[in-house]
Amino acid sequence: MTPSISKSKLILLSFLLLTSTQVMAATPTQAQIEQFQSLPAAQQEMLAKQMGVDLTAIAGSDRPQNQSTAVTEAPKAKRATELQGPQEKSESHENELPFFGYDVFAGEALDFTPIDNLPVPIDYQIAPGDEIRVQLFGKTYHDYKLKVDRDGKINIPKFGPEYVAGQTFGELKLYIDSLIKRKAIGVDAVVSLSEIRTMQVFITGDVSKPGAYNVNGLTSLSQALIASGGIKQTGSLRNIQVKRMGNTVTRFDAYDMLIEGNSSNDVRLQAGDTIFVPLKKLSATIRGEVRRPAHYELKGTTTIDDLLNISGGPVATASLSKVNIQRQSPQGIKQLTIDLASDKSRKFRIQAGDEVTLFPASLEIKNAIALRGEFVNQGAFEFKANSRITDVIRKKDLKENADLNYGLIVRETNVHRDIDILQFNLAKALQEPESSSNLKLRKSDQIFIFDNGLDLEYWYRKREANKKSVSESLGLKGVEVLDEDTGALTVTEQEKRLSTADADSYAIADNIRLSSREVLLKPIIERLKAQAALKKSARIVEISGAVKFPGVYPLANNATFSQVIEAAGGFSEQAYLYNAELSRTEKTKHDFAVKHFNFSPQDVLQGAEELSIAPLDHLIIKTQPNWQRDYAIELQGEVVFPGTYTFQRGETLQDVIERAGGLTKYAYPQGAVFSRESLKRQEEERLKLLNLQLKQEISNLALRRQSSSARYTTSPSEALSIADALASTKAMGRLVINLPQALAGNKSSDLMLEKGDKLYIPAEQPIISVIGEVQFASNHTYQPGMSIEEYVQSAGGTKKQADTDRVYIVRADGSVMLPNSSFWFSRKSQPLEPGDTIIVPLDTDYLDGLSTLTSATQILYQIGVAWSAIKN
Repeated sequence: MTPSISKSKLILLSFLLLTSTQVMAATPTQAQIEQFQSLPAAQQEMLAKQMGVDLTAIAGSDRPQNQSTAVTEAPKAKRATELQGPQEKSESHENELPFFGYDVFAGEALDFTPIDNLPVPIDYQIAPGDEIRVQLFGKTYHDYKLKVDRDGKINIPKFGPEYVAGQTFGELKLYIDSLIKRKAIGVDAVVSLSEIRTMQVFITGDVSKPGAYNVNGLTSLSQALIASGGIKQTGSLRNIQVKRMGNTVTRFDAYDMLIEGNSSNDVRLQAGDTIFVPLKKLSATIRGEVRRPAHYELKGTTTIDDLLNISGGPVATASLSKVNIQRQSPQGIKQLTIDLASDKSRKFRIQAGDEVTLFPASLEIKNAIALRGEFVNQGAFEFKANSRITDVIRKKDLKENADLNYGLIVRETNVHRDIDILQFNLAKALQEPESSSNLKLRKSDQIFIFDNGLDLEYWYRKREANKKSVSESLGLKGVEVLDEDTGALTVTEQEKRLSTADADSYAIADNIRLSSREVLLKPIIERLKAQAALKKSARIVEISGAVKFPGVYPLANNATFSQVIEAAGGFSEQAYLYNAELSRTEKTKHDFAVKHFNFSPQDVLQGAEELSIAPLDHLIIKTQPNWQRDYAIELQGEVVFPGTYTFQRGETLQDVIERAGGLTKYAYPQGAVFSRESLKRQEEERLKLLNLQLKQEISNLALRRQSSSARYTTSPSEALSIADALASTKAMGRLVINLPQALAGNKSSDLMLEKGDKLYIPAEQPIISVIGEVQFASNHTYQPGMSIEEYVQSAGGTKKQADTDRVYIVRADGSVMLPNSSFWFSRKSQPLEPGDTIIVPLDTDYLDGLSTLTSATQILYQIGVAWSAIKN
């Protein structure tokens, strides 16, 4: 055996002696412990097995032992605990309810806290083993440390033995002080405890580690239980017994200390005491809306009121009208339901195994009304009897963009939670509180005030800028809402989306703009549709045409035509008030028909004509004939008075140019550039489609080249550069016009103007441009009679990859001239003009889709010629 192993055996022998004697022996030094712990784990286990020592005991013995502790385990008790099996696993899983109180006593056995400096209470009872310190002052000074012997006496020098066992610490101080004063005149005594006795107690029953423990004289019942590792969940917390000399001296109910803080029965232990934790017999479970849901031990006759008190009582959201109790019986589980609002029900007796459940109360708000929409502070407010609209709404409560002409009250009408709609004019109610618009309110009413549309553009821009939902933009979260399923007024959590204005319900397409009016009305309309029946149509009405907010609206009780117009925000400025249309659906016995009626909105509003509104009606407010707004054309370039001119439908280019004073003497009408918004939109779509087709053709070519024996002078990557240029090109919406013919009065050339048109008339520039696959793309002075090939030669001639059979000319007005013969033929029959551009395209033999690429190239050059001078 190696020396290191021999030394390790010596260390283990020291530990063995420590765990096999009744009296605390000398312990191994810290250096020895560290030396043993430095050995390999396998070697430690082998040595421990040979010496019959538990490694867990060795690991726990590295704590310094030179301090007095609150509790120390007796050596024999330690050996007894080693025979115990593994600690019982908790019966409760992570997601199950806890067993109340056991965690307070849980802990690692022998996890001690030194108490050297703790004050000694005056009721501490003196017994053998205590060390009393007596300090004498006066004529003489002495400091004595006197040990109470086994007979309970102390021997005070010069004063003789005195019996002190059984006295409290307070009585001892008075006794010794009076003794000294009687026997020594002029001498005072100060009495204290310098060392507290150590005694042995036994802990048995359903505890984690039963056995004998050495504890000091200050140890209480609860401290001993904690030091022993706690109580098993099968043990009782309500009938813990302390036995002394064969008799039960106290019964400790841990619930008194844990729930009420009453520790009167947490007695201080004496030598030889036995703590016995009996088996738990009765228990019940309470879960749900209580402050402390858990498994609780029962003691004696327990009512449900007692169980609620033990669990901390119900929380504010608990429903006490229906409390469920599941009771175990030989026949199975029995379901009971009681009403805790009754005093008699609170005396209901709980039996072992009962499981009590308190459910949350309904989130429906009682005795309240809700304000929704364009309020400074929206939410639920207290309802007061006989209150009206003006009692809950003031002008200062509204946002600046509130629509005062249209408000709704959503009211429940029956037990099915069907809703009814009342419409009112808030402006009239505020100005005339006695008017019929100042409606009387009922409990659970919801008042809706909508926006007037003035901030619609603001919300749209804000949404586009930060990409947030409209619900956040409008501030519609964390308030009381109308429940989507029941129609009841309920409260939502702060971070939940509103049931009545779910963010999904106002997902907006990029070209659609919604106001809070539509957002708030959507759930109301859906609710009205849901409560429709066979003989009861949904009370909704649709209005379209020349109103501020076309759409579907709830049809209020006894609604008039004027109220429907107010719901849609009123007539727009282009409304035609002399003729409108109403479409009405009518069900017959075997058929379903739609009938149309014409009426005069002006006569109806003035009372000269009657018009009743029925559910599912569709009102169409027509637009004034020849209505126009923002009809203007922008004239730029060589006109006498350039600028923006408003026109009436039917006016032409000739008309507006004459109004602008005609052309200047420098104008070159053959090169006029004309753009139109409608053509621009069409061109954008065509460019996208052309770019997609071009890329597909190039991709197909790249795949074919892998298996083709054909040789290509250029690669597809060069063609892709054209596609990339096409993708980045902005549509201009240019329209080729013949301005000289239009000014000469040719009706076929004189365009009728549209909104957003632009016309640019350049000055005459005698320039011919040559671009494309030439040696040097350049501009040349216009020379009458000079041919195309002469201009190309002036640019250095064509490149090798030029397609000379497809040379074409883009005229100054944007039109394209395609030669009807080869490049080297003279084109005197079609002479060039100032501003023309000669284009020599790339040879596209590597592309099968030749026509597609050529068309793309033509578009790229056409939309760029003469356009840079136009100001956007």
